Formats: sequence, C-alpha cells, structure tokens
Amino acid sequence: MHISMSSLSLILFDTHMEIILSSSPWLLLLPPVFLSVLLFSYLYTILWLRPERLRQKLRSQGVKGPKPSFLFGNIPEMRRIQKLVTSDQEEEAGRSTDRFSSNFVATLFPYLLHWSRVYGSIYFYATGSIQILNVTDSDMVKALANYKALDLGKPSFLQKERGALLGMGILTANGELWVHQRKVIAPEFFMDKVKGMVNLMIDAAGSMLNSWEDEVVSHGGRTEIVVDEFLRNFSADVISRTSFGSSFTEGKEMFYKIRQLQKAMAKQIIGVPGSRYLPTKSNREIWNLESSIRILILNIAKKHEHDSATSPNKFLLQSIIEGSKAASFSSCTPEDFIVDNCKNIYFAGHETTSSTAAWCLMLLASHPKWQSRARVEVLEVCHGEPLDFDVLRKLKTV
Repeated sequence: MHISMSSLSLILFDTHMEIILSSSPWLLLLPPVFLSVLLFSYLYTILWLRPERLRQKLRSQGVKGPKPSFLFGNIPEMRRIQKLVTSDQEEEAGRSTDRFSSNFVATLFPYLLHWSRVYGSIYFYATGSIQILNVTDSDMVKALANYKALDLGKPSFLQKERGALLGMGILTANGELWVHQRKVIAPEFFMDKVKGMVNLMIDAAGSMLNSWEDEVVSHGGRTEIVVDEFLRNFSADVISRTSFGSSFTEGKEMFYKIRQLQKAMAKQIIGVPGSRYLPTKSNREIWNLESSIRILILNIAKKHEHDSATSPNKFLLQSIIEGSKAASFSSCTPEDFIVDNCKNIYFAGHETTSSTAAWCLMLLASHPKWQSRARVEVLEVCHGEPLDFDVLRKLKTV
C-alpha cells in the first residue's frame, strides 16, 4: 500500500522518478492504457453509439436508409455509385449525338436518386458521424417549414465543420443571435432596396459584356469564351457594389482568398470528430486563409466606417457594422459579427449566382428556340434603351 500510494503521488507530481522505475514499473503502463480506453470509448460513442441511437429512433418511426460504415458512414457507397453512373454516362454520351443533359441531379447526386428509389421519399444516410435525413415528400417539407412550436434551427455541424467559412453568421446561427442578424440584414433585401441596386447591377454587367466584345474583336470577330470566371467576377462585382459600396477591384483579394478557402475545405473529410484540429497541410492552409480573410474584411469595414461619415449612401456593410455594436452575445464578438456575416453574404450570393447564370446560358444554348424568343422580347420591350426595374417586370419570357 505504501508503494502504491507513493507511486500515485509520484505520477501526479513527478518526483522520485527512480523509485517509480524500480519499485512498480507496471504503473507506467497504466496511464497510456487508461487513456487508450478512454479514447476508444469516446470515439465509439461519437462515431457509432450516438449515431446508431439516432438511426434507431428513425427506424422505429418507419424511416429506413443505407447501412453506414464505422468511420466514414455512407461516403464509400456514395463514391461507388457516383463512379458507376459517371462511367455509364460517358458510354451513353459516346453513343449519343446530344451530349448535354439538363438533369443535373442525376449527374451530381446519383446516390440520392438511387436511395429514393430503394427507401422512398424520406430516408436517412450518414457522412462520417453526421446523420442526414433526406426529405423529398412535399407535404412534409411544407409541414416542417410552417412548424412554429419547435425551433428546428440549423445543424450544429455547420458551425463546427464549416466554421472557417461560415462562422456564426446568419446562415449558421440559431436563437437570439439569428433573430438579431435577420433584423439587421433582411431589410437590406426588401424590394425597395433591390430597386435601387438595379443600376449598379447594370453597370457591372456592362463591364463584363464590354470585355467579351473586346475579346471577340481582338480575335477577328469570332472566338470561344470560357464564361465561368467572368460570371464569378461579375457576381463578385455586384456584391461589392451593392453590399460594400466598392468595386470588385478593391475586394478582389478577399474574393480570391474566400474561393481558395472553399476549395481547401472541399478536400476535408466531413464528419470525423477532431479532424479539423489536426495540423495537416490542408488544415494549415485553411487556418492561414481564415486569418487573412478576417484581416481583409476588418480593414474594409474600417475604411467603410471612415468613409460613411461623408457618404450619403448606406450599404449593407454599414448595417452590419451598426448591428455589431448593438449585439451583446457572449458567443459572438463585434468583430466576429462583422467578419462572419460578410463571409455569409459572399457565400450565399457569389457562387450561387454565377452558377445559376452559367446554367441559364447553357439551357439557352441547348434550346435555340427559347434563346430566339428571349432575344426578340428584349429588343421589342427595351427599344435599345437601358434597362430599369420597370422594364425588367415586362420581360415575361426572360
């Protein structure tokens, strides 16, 4: 007993190390073994036991889904189905003269279509330890959207797994913080405010179209233009002009770094607890980009706050800055409020808008009759005059 007690005190306070080594060497093995058991128990609970309890609750209500693996959930099956479908589509494209399909769901998310055929309109699947309930039943979607008795909120993994990109902005926040953010941001997108943005959007579009015309002229009147990057820059320019009161050129570095952050985070394995804390190459890149973006946004905010004293125009950024001063939440500092919501506005409006515009152009190119109808309508309604909000409402086909 004396040796055991003294050995325990030696482990805790790191004294008389020779006595530990000579008297009771087996005790040296206790901490690593104990820690290993604790670690295994924690991982088992997080990765399997807790998710399995949730899946069991869903099964008891008649909801089914594909069987997940221990560490990665259904990610291996998702990749297998994606690979099979891609191979079949390539073979079909080789036999068909029409190489374009507007069914993007079947191309991007074939596993969702496969599972819906197997398990019905409501089923669950897992990405790592994250459990996802997929609902395509329109009645249930409507019921969930209108359900007021319970605050469903946003999933907590968004703040954890996507914290570097979204933080605790309006896309991820819940409760009182979300209510305050919505109160600050929503009025900036009311119709009266949007009407005032149309001219800024037209100026940004004009700059892009002029660059396309210059490209065509420089190649003798005919050329092929890859529009993806142009459209991304265009949507970034619109956000800069309408939300931050600056041109794309001023915020170019910030937009570039946020896009690099998106790419870096796309390489992460979602749902593996603690993986975002490991000093891997991709994580270090994410941490550096997150720090750089934070500095850039705060510098833009300081410049805007200084210039707003002499400017009659009020932009979204000004509302966010004022909202950060009125916020008093322990989980969100004023600087975090500004940075996270600026990143959220970028994320919600930048890539989505440019992708939608590119998709519309692809659909018009694949359906020449609709392209002709849209062009005729614009020429008839506009008569060569610049667009405004009232004219836009008359473009029914567009």
